[in-house]
Amino acid sequence: MSPHERWRVGLWSWRLPSNVTVEARTIWPLFLLPFLLFGQLVTPHPVWVVMLTTIIGVYAIGYAWVREQAQCVHFTRRRSGAILVAGDSLREEFAIANASGLPLLWAAFVDASNLPGYTPGIVVACGPKSDYRWRTDAECAQRGVFRLGPHTIELGDPFGLFRAVQRHDEFENVLIYPRVVQLPEVELPRGGADGHTRRRRSLHGVRPAASVRDYTPGDTLRLVHWPTTAHRGRLTMKELEQEPSGDVWIVLDLDAAVQQGEGAESTLEYGVMLAASMAAEMVSGRDRRAVGLLMASDKEVVTLAPQAGQAQLWAIMAALAPARPSATALHDLLLNSLSLLGRRHTLIVVTPSLGEQAPRWIAELVRAGSLGLFSSVVAVAAPEQTPTAHECLALLARLDIPHQLLRTDTQLRAALTYRRRRKVIRTTPTGGAFTVEIEEEVG
Repeated sequence: MSPHERWRVGLWSWRLPSNVTVEARTIWPLFLLPFLLFGQLVTPHPVWVVMLTTIIGVYAIGYAWVREQAQCVHFTRRRSGAILVAGDSLREEFAIANASGLPLLWAAFVDASNLPGYTPGIVVACGPKSDYRWRTDAECAQRGVFRLGPHTIELGDPFGLFRAVQRHDEFENVLIYPRVVQLPEVELPRGGADGHTRRRRSLHGVRPAASVRDYTPGDTLRLVHWPTTAHRGRLTMKELEQEPSGDVWIVLDLDAAVQQGEGAESTLEYGVMLAASMAAEMVSGRDRRAVGLLMASDKEVVTLAPQAGQAQLWAIMAALAPARPSATALHDLLLNSLSLLGRRHTLIVVTPSLGEQAPRWIAELVRAGSLGLFSSVVAVAAPEQTPTAHECLALLARLDIPHQLLRTDTQLRAALTYRRRRKVIRTTPTGGAFTVEIEEEVG
């Protein structure tokens, strides 16, 4: 705004609240006033008086109208619901109250929210000493952190000469969590209790043998299954039933160089959804585990140490919501973080890096195994990546690393994670309305 415009707006907005400004939309008739006054002084005639009175009167009425309403019109907005997940519906309720004795001919609500696809702007009107209410619904199609507001209210007079603007700089940050789905069974690695590595004594005493196998050089004689050995006539070893190893680290690969696709079926969004779903399953499922998160989002490495309970799940969901592609490759993330992850834990790696870089991060998983970190891989692939993915999966199979391939076009059913209450308006056959509170499950 130029200095001249600031002076002009400040002149019309004299002694109004700091967030309210009044500006003239049409000012050219005011330039006629000196000529009309001069004409009346030189050649007095009623026509000059009528024109002068009309212009001054119309502008005075218009300015008084809009100035009055700029101070007497109040606006409120309220969001329903505290928790939102991708695919959920965002609802806001708005109200504009006119405390003036003049009718509100029009009021334009102009919103600056950055939630994708959300445009609640509207033009409304209401009578004197009354209010107008409305609500909007929008689908939260995308996870992330978004802003509701700020907004402005624009008012006008009956002649269209002036405009008042109420600025409301308040805004609310809205966190939209990733969608949680029901995953196919993911094979987890087992702890080092197979006769080749040391194991902790079971709290339930000696564990039963899950199967038997032939003796191989290096096996300890403490695990010989003597009844089977006597029956077969050769040394037979016990294969002990293995237990899941320790807490779980979910490692999410957000390397921007390997991401494929766009929108909900991109490897980025699919990977985030899988990571959130695994966290929910591990924390709330049948085998409840302590879960942590490791990822490089944008220029920051996010590390949440494994914890149990619903609070940890929402912490992981909140960290995943704003996740963005990063310049950090998966092998670099593992290389720099393995020393921080501890021992006797499980790594679940969610990655779309299935091409030339795969051998590098697989080598880091092998090194992690030597440090007591057992790994499982969930490969995320766009449909056109499937041939390349098979080469990576074959290498994982040769190294006996559990793995699974999920294509981004695989439709997975939403998982119900929490219940919430909200109010809805119901109508009666006679045209009345009443409010009821309903409880619903949200996935």
